[in-house]
Amino acid sequence: MINNKSARCKDLIKEKKKMAAWVNKGKKKTTVKDHEKIINIQERIIRAHEKRFTSQEVIHAELFVEYLVLKKKYEEQEEQLMLAYKDRNEAIRRYNALHALGQMAKDCGVDLTRKLPENEKNKWDFNIETRVLESGKTTFTATSKKKKIKKKGK
Repeated sequence: MINNKSARCKDLIKEKKKMAAWVNKGKKKTTVKDHEKIINIQERIIRAHEKRFTSQEVIHAELFVEYLVLKKKYEEQEEQLMLAYKDRNEAIRRYNALHALGQMAKDCGVDLTRKLPENEKNKWDFNIETRVLESGKTTFTATSKKKKIKKKGK
């Protein structure tokens, strides 16, 4: 039995050697020219990567500048918005104060509507005249005169 095992091992070793010879048969030893070609290919790859990196750096710089500009505009708009809110709130406070004063005057018996402009609409004569010139253009003339009001009781 020992002979059979050793025979099998010898056969396996022979087969392994044949297989290794067959694998190595297709391969050839590398030469200096092969290494030079590989180096040239690697150098081209490196140059392409360097170009890509430089173009990416330019793009990143442009984007950063644009970001800074947009950030500044945002801060300015935020400041303008705060000022607008401040003005709005001030106007609301003033309106509320006027309303409170009006209520107080009404409670005291003061007539606030007597001298308002909407109550004076019949106190003025308003006239608009149009004229067509020889050139075909139209001119307008507006006049307003205060009416003479007849007093009641006379």
